[in-house]
Amino acid sequence: MVKYPGRAMGSRRRGLRDLRWPRLLLAVLLLASGLTVAPSQVAVACACGGIATDPGSQTRVSREAAVIVFDGRTERIDMTLSMTSSDVRSAAWLMPAPVGTRLSLGATGVIGRLDAAAAPKVVTSTKLRLVPGLTARQDRDQATAPRADSGVAVESRVRIGPFIVTTLSGSRAEALDDWLVANGFTTRANLLPVVQSYLDAGWRINAVKLVPEGAPTLGSTLPPLRMTFATTTAVYPMKMSGLAAADQQVRIHLLAASRMVIDVQAAPSSPLGLDFTGLIDPATAGLDKGMRPDGKVWLTSWSGRLGPRTITDDYTFRGAKADEPFRREVVHVHYIDIPVSVLALPVIALLVIAGLGLAYLRQVLRISRSGRPR
Repeated sequence: MVKYPGRAMGSRRRGLRDLRWPRLLLAVLLLASGLTVAPSQVAVACACGGIATDPGSQTRVSREAAVIVFDGRTERIDMTLSMTSSDVRSAAWLMPAPVGTRLSLGATGVIGRLDAAAAPKVVTSTKLRLVPGLTARQDRDQATAPRADSGVAVESRVRIGPFIVTTLSGSRAEALDDWLVANGFTTRANLLPVVQSYLDAGWRINAVKLVPEGAPTLGSTLPPLRMTFATTTAVYPMKMSGLAAADQQVRIHLLAASRMVIDVQAAPSSPLGLDFTGLIDPATAGLDKGMRPDGKVWLTSWSGRLGPRTITDDYTFRGAKADEPFRREVVHVHYIDIPVSVLALPVIALLVIAGLGLAYLRQVLRISRSGRPR
């Protein structure tokens, strides 16, 4: 009960006028609650097995991207490596390839266009989020000829832009390792079993050196190196990356007449994720013509981050059972922050209103009773 000491209770109108202050208090509470609940403005591995750069350099391969064109008889790979530094003056690595591989410079700009074509669909979702506090948070080089008894044959040595590529064949990884050391390549003993597996399969090892053309350094992204060879099974060599020094991001774009799937994952415990599969214009892929009767080409793209220890094999691909398009979705969540203390304000307001209402009712009853004749 609300008491008004020292005031006469004879006038009903006066008593009602004295209740104006609770209305003012209620208005202030509701105004404060409305301002505080306003939503916050929120922002919404290298097929080389590790690149060897200048002595003392800490540069690593951070991203490997490949564009593969496969027509069922011939495969073409454009491989691009991105490094963690742009001040590298020279670099070298080993790259396995099937016998008869032709080497050349790949097309620049294609990977960027395919990345855009395979970009995920962005889906926006709005969610409420409780946060502590009273106010919402704001979210925002010269090759040395091997000895006759070395077991290694130099099949070719060509200069392709900044690449100097020596193609080696042989039967023993140890002999090939001796040649590499004698010609200025850094090698490791744990590389020998992987090299031997490629030699046993009849593949060649391309020893690649890079020197900048018309510039003091190579830059952070190397130009694409193209490999073209005959095959009935699409493949991307990856086993040597199991000996790399650090994790790296891998992106593969595969162009064919129909949808393709990965038959063998290079890293079974870290499989590449499917980003996109569908029809695109051949010009987007840097092709003169399509690979289908409708003049289109089918693009399938995968990506993922691989740890060296997870890589145990090469990627191989096969045709899918059906040409079903797919595009990965990325959900961007916009949060509306509601401070926990704000939730208490409506409860407090209700309690105040209930208390004031009860007091008002009692006051009305008291005034009414006081006005009755006795």
